[in-house]
Amino acid sequence: MHNRFGRLLKPRSIAVLGGHWAEEVIKQCRKAGFEGDVWPVHPTRETLAGERCFRNIDELPGVPDACFIGVNKDRTIEIVKQLSDAGAGGAICFASGFGESAALDSDGDKRQDRLIEAAGDMPVIGPNCYGLINYLDQIVMWPDVHGGKTVKRGVAIITQSSNIAINLSMQKRGLPVAYLITAGNQAQTSLAELAIAVLEDERVTALGLHIEGFSDIRAFESLASRARALGKRIIVLKTGVTPLARAALISHTRSLSGNDSAASAFIERLGLLRVRGIGEFIETLKVLHLPHKVGGYRVLSMSCSGGEAALVSDSGLSHGLQFPPLEATQKQSLREALGENVALANPLDYHTVIWDDMAAMEAMVSAMLQIRKPPASVTTSANDQFPSVADVALMVLDFPRADRCEAPSWQRALDAFVAVASHWQGVAAVVATLPENMPEEVVESLMAHDVVALCGLADGMKALANAAWFDMADATKPSEPVWLPEHSDVPFTSAGLSLVEGTGSTRSGRSARYASQKAWGLVQCAEADAPATRQLDESTAKRWLSRFGVNVPVNIRLSFADVRSSLRLSHALDKASPVFTYPVVAKGLGIAHKSEANAIALNIDNRRDLERAIRQIDCAGGCLIEEQVQGSVVELLVSVIHDPVHGLVMTIGAGGIATEVLADSVQCLIPASRDELDRRLERLRCAPLLNGFRNRPAVDRECLLDALESVQLAALQLGERLVELEINPLLCTAKACTAVDAFLAVRQENMAN
Repeated sequence: MHNRFGRLLKPRSIAVLGGHWAEEVIKQCRKAGFEGDVWPVHPTRETLAGERCFRNIDELPGVPDACFIGVNKDRTIEIVKQLSDAGAGGAICFASGFGESAALDSDGDKRQDRLIEAAGDMPVIGPNCYGLINYLDQIVMWPDVHGGKTVKRGVAIITQSSNIAINLSMQKRGLPVAYLITAGNQAQTSLAELAIAVLEDERVTALGLHIEGFSDIRAFESLASRARALGKRIIVLKTGVTPLARAALISHTRSLSGNDSAASAFIERLGLLRVRGIGEFIETLKVLHLPHKVGGYRVLSMSCSGGEAALVSDSGLSHGLQFPPLEATQKQSLREALGENVALANPLDYHTVIWDDMAAMEAMVSAMLQIRKPPASVTTSANDQFPSVADVALMVLDFPRADRCEAPSWQRALDAFVAVASHWQGVAAVVATLPENMPEEVVESLMAHDVVALCGLADGMKALANAAWFDMADATKPSEPVWLPEHSDVPFTSAGLSLVEGTGSTRSGRSARYASQKAWGLVQCAEADAPATRQLDESTAKRWLSRFGVNVPVNIRLSFADVRSSLRLSHALDKASPVFTYPVVAKGLGIAHKSEANAIALNIDNRRDLERAIRQIDCAGGCLIEEQVQGSVVELLVSVIHDPVHGLVMTIGAGGIATEVLADSVQCLIPASRDELDRRLERLRCAPLLNGFRNRPAVDRECLLDALESVQLAALQLGERLVELEINPLLCTAKACTAVDAFLAVRQENMAN
């Protein structure tokens, strides 16, 4: 156990301070079987829950390893100070009224600061939390009911919500829980620190986190690194997806949920897996608890119904599972076991005709899994010659209601599957199509045989796919730390970006990328007209990008004074003519939505048409003339925003005028490796266009990756000064990738020349 939390998580003596809530902690501790010392502290009571009370901390017979503080917020701070001075091993602060209430209580933040100061080096969980349960060692520092029981090994669950923790403790799906901890406000002790502490316990098999917001990016990076070293998996249920949910989180635990797409990218970058619901959370932890890893996505499914087989196929394929066709040896063996009247396929409908015939059921499962009799040599597995049949053996089995039915036939089918699967090298799983049709006692009995029983087809199939995903994540090189302001390696110099002022009025408004990012769930984009933000025109943005290697069209810039006078315009074009080759594009500067604002003209083939176009479009902020890029294969959007939680977030998606309609995008955090960028590109729905589609040319992939890396460099140079940087479109051809339109917004106070 991690030294800092060892006494708190596995105490030999517990002090409880307070009245009703403290009394409940004592009851729960004794009910769980805790045999250590419990010392209630109360100024007037003689006993609490049958235990003798002490008037104050000074009267305690020793220094407590762990303390539950169930008093009001102000008294909590005083007690934390006394316990810290006495050398206590740690404390749980139950009271609310600290940082989470700052929006309603002006003293909330100050009160939380005082609590942290009072704690000193003593670990404090909370405030505003229920506490912890260690089901391995019968430690229940918990002021309420819970539904768990003692286990010898199991998963750990840590959540920021006490009520969700209670709900999870009441699950009837047979998940063995080793630790259940609520982190509350994380005033002093972060969720990531607690997670590392419990992962160090060799009895913990996997970890599930419920996170409302990331309070410390670096702490989670440390957690991911330690989990990888220990070979333990972590899944994350991250809430705060919608704007409404984010507002609720701020009022509940004052967590800054941040950008949800960025949160997903961060979780994946760490090698953790994000799940989307409580059912998926529980079922995935059950699979990860197994001693065997799910090494891939290939499933052999067996059910006694064609309808069930179809459901398994549909659900599994939708979650990325694969059902490899039966090999000749499997078919031959199955035909011998099932006869001529059964269609042989994977998923297999083996029919109920062989139910209650244990020999026939075992023969069917053996044939499906290609199990052979043990060889003569004790050093050779019977299955070594069939290492690649599949990764998961799945039996579909919905048990009848125990209150109205008996199920001997179902039990015999289960026994046959377990008997054969115990000799198989892959993962064995049983799934009920409905969660309520998998009794908890069946789950627990199968777990003793290293077989996982899954409650519900949708959650179960997703859980198997989730577990298989970790095998792919393990093979990926760990990402370097996320960029954060305090780790900016490239100092910004204001002279590095020349701000060119237009002589006319610049039109202010939302960029198209803001709307698309909002549609994709991207938040925290600064308002374009916010006092601290300055929008730079396209010409300036392109000059900035080109400094870092982004290819931009050959172009010239004309001022408002140049375009308002026919004579000056003619002289300017005379000087610029040798610079570019027709056809060209003319654009008005300082306008976000050029098409809607009549600020762009395309396919201009000669000087006369160019002059006419300049006079007709809106050039109040000046005019940009550039060569028109030909031979487009695909148009992409590439943007970077500064998120206050996760750092710099890059979005790559289908670009052009249909960006919002297509909503085809992926996100990653900067810095992203070239391999990671390449993997992100493959996730786009428009990826087939990049690779060449229906005899169309493919995009120069290396050139595209060069462009993405260059955009990263440009964003990193600006760092926290960046509000938003976008190219839309990045026009990709078979030979080049060119930033045809660009937008840049920066924090103005840092941009003075």
